Amino acid sequence: MYILDSKKIKIEKSEKNRLSLTTQDGKTYKNVNFLLLFPFTDLENHVSAVIRKGAEYTEIGIIRHLKSLPKTMSQYVREDLKLRYFVPEIIEINSITTRYWFHKFDVKTDRGNKIFYLRNVRENVRFKADSSIVITDMEKCRYKIPDYDNLSAKTRAELDRILL
Repeated sequence: MYILDSKKIKIEKSEKNRLSLTTQDGKTYKNVNFLLLFPFTDLENHVSAVIRKGAEYTEIGIIRHLKSLPKTMSQYVREDLKLRYFVPEIIEINSITTRYWFHKFDVKTDRGNKIFYLRNVRENVRFKADSSIVITDMEKCRYKIPDYDNLSAKTRAELDRILL
């Protein structure tokens, strides 16, 4: 594991919105991507800088804390992570209908209305300690309910019907 010194690295964006990374030893990598080492629990720390070779990724190094980067560079990394970990937040559940062991979710998200399908609640619904919920649909797309306790009574009733 190679730790990148946030004070000695340089992350730049090209005209084509591709990122490059210059490490503390002066080596420059083009077309760099960033991966969260703990995508469900820690969105600000332990970010891996990688380059893709074919179907595999080669790690350049790890940034311990995004806050330690200069503002512009941390913004570039956050933008890249946001594209990779696109997880719409469910604001309201309009309805959940069940037919033949499939649950059809009609929801309102922070990105607009969406209909998705869920087959197995036990395998595809994760409850987090912070009272958030992550739902993975049949197409492997993820949706997040940021705070179960703050959902409207109608939305909680719809969700509880299939969870309990």
